[in-house]
Amino acid sequence: MTRPTGSSATTTTSTPAGTTQAAVLNAWESAEQTLHGYLQGTWQQDRADLVAGETSAQLWPKLADYFVNPALQSENTFLVGVKMGQLNGPTTYNLGHPVVSALAATTATVTGCIYDTGTTTSSGQPGPSTLDGGGAGGYRGTWGLQLVSGSWKITNFKTTSVPKC
Repeated sequence: MTRPTGSSATTTTSTPAGTTQAAVLNAWESAEQTLHGYLQGTWQQDRADLVAGETSAQLWPKLADYFVNPALQSENTFLVGVKMGQLNGPTTYNLGHPVVSALAATTATVTGCIYDTGTTTSSGQPGPSTLDGGGAGGYRGTWGLQLVSGSWKITNFKTTSVPKC
């Protein structure tokens, strides 16, 4: 599965790098935990709510705490696809050992590899590869973050499927 959402530019900074790196990694980890938490929720109620006219912003409001467009739109679309496809989210996941690979005053890049068990159908078969199916595996990628009103948020990302991290 490859999910690109754009790119960002970097500049230099005079902010204490260790403190800023920790804040960036914490924001990235919180974003990914929030996304996986929503994925692990049952699809039945979310699907019924979507059919009834609820929006992704209403169903998954915490995503906006950690993602901004275009990444926010991409993750909302992904979640809608999983829920409308009647797929179960990954039962387990491991965020690996992400690193801040670029850091500037208001932008950062996190590089890492996430492993999860993949999405499955109600019969336990792997979901479509476009919706994180295909069985257990990893996805290596880069995530661009921006400092928005004092909080680091994911603005874009690009991931590529790998057999293992």
